[in-house]
Amino acid sequence: MINLYNAIGLGRNPFVAKDNLTNAEETWLDRGYSTAPKIKAKQLVQILGDKGFGKSSHLNHWRSPTGGSYCYYPPGLGRWKFPKVEPIVYWDEADRIPFIFLIPALLWASLTHATIAAGTHRDLSFWAKLCGLTVTTITLPPVDAETLQTWAIAEINAVTLPGQTCPLHLSIPEAETIIKKAHGSWRSATDYLHIWAAAIAKQTEQNNL
Repeated sequence: MINLYNAIGLGRNPFVAKDNLTNAEETWLDRGYSTAPKIKAKQLVQILGDKGFGKSSHLNHWRSPTGGSYCYYPPGLGRWKFPKVEPIVYWDEADRIPFIFLIPALLWASLTHATIAAGTHRDLSFWAKLCGLTVTTITLPPVDAETLQTWAIAEINAVTLPGQTCPLHLSIPEAETIIKKAHGSWRSATDYLHIWAAAIAKQTEQNNL
């Protein structure tokens, strides 16, 4: 099968769908919150942000050096499970944890001096403090044009074939247009970048025929 991305010097589309955006170490983009929380610190470190803003990416980036279980809470019946509590544990979509599970888990974390790192759409600080945990809150901002451009360059460089030069270059006006369509979401912006790269690769391949 012909890889159309070879026509622009790439091994594949740089913006393939990922479960955890910006999570690869070689393309991780430091937005100021890259240092993992301390283990067994009797604390909740919560990341607040809208859908697709990078909460899951940060949790997985932190988890890489610290270890600890990753507990994702889906919508629906799948959220009815007791959260794991370990020296450090990662709760994703923690706002979906049923209240009857959340409070006992926070109390147990306090008693065992655990660290909970949570991605959440709702501020959990009141309940965490009530249960005896200290709280650090990180609010992730929407993506901006300069940051998206920097990240796109890193992703392109990561899949550029040896000895090749890739003509893909995301301009600031193009980045601003993508961000506007994506409403500040990393996940949606990545989808639009995938389409952008695919269109250029296809056009280049056709021009070379």
